[in-house]
Amino acid sequence: MYMNWETKRKLVYALGAITAVLAISVFLLRSVIFPSPTCFDKSQNGYELGVDCGGVCSLKCTQEVNPLTVVWAEAVPTGRGLYDFVGMVRNTNIDNASKELGYTFTAYDQEGVIMNTFNGSTTAPLDGMFPIITQNIPFEKTPSRVTLTLVDGSHYKVIESPTSPTVRILERRYEGGQIPRVYATLMNTKRVEITNLPVRVVLFDQNDNAYAVGQTIVPSLT
Repeated sequence: MYMNWETKRKLVYALGAITAVLAISVFLLRSVIFPSPTCFDKSQNGYELGVDCGGVCSLKCTQEVNPLTVVWAEAVPTGRGLYDFVGMVRNTNIDNASKELGYTFTAYDQEGVIMNTFNGSTTAPLDGMFPIITQNIPFEKTPSRVTLTLVDGSHYKVIESPTSPTVRILERRYEGGQIPRVYATLMNTKRVEITNLPVRVVLFDQNDNAYAVGQTIVPSLT
């Protein structure tokens, strides 16, 4: 079909304008048309090792996390039919931590029947062993055995365990007597105030058996 020069020019201008409009629209809507991989899109993309985990994401994938293990658990009598439960847990992760660690103490009698269970939650420090303590539990008869089970939450990326710990124990002192006491001097090595710092104490006899436990909260450590 014959097309004169003026019509061709108008057509070229029209096609150019349409192309420019399309280009601008694609640029403005690029995040909608071609969404960038994120750690919250419920898909494995970008540099993720799993669905929204690993790689650049703060959430660690399950295969990147070493499970926490229970080393031992005991019931420590405190007198008057009261007991303190204590369990020692090992954490071998050096670059990730869970926001919440659930736990359950279960007490059994001599026949293996469950006497009672006690649930709670705590946090897990990096790379080392730490105690979990539940205090002042009443029992009419002595528990024969105590177990500790863990329900670990999601682990998130943190700075690797430093050679210089954030909190250092400068001095510790034990005083015996009818009511034994433990005193400790703590130092915050960083320039950030630490609030609600849990402090837990486990006393061992010469055979490495736990015979007393205690815990407190330091409201502020500057």
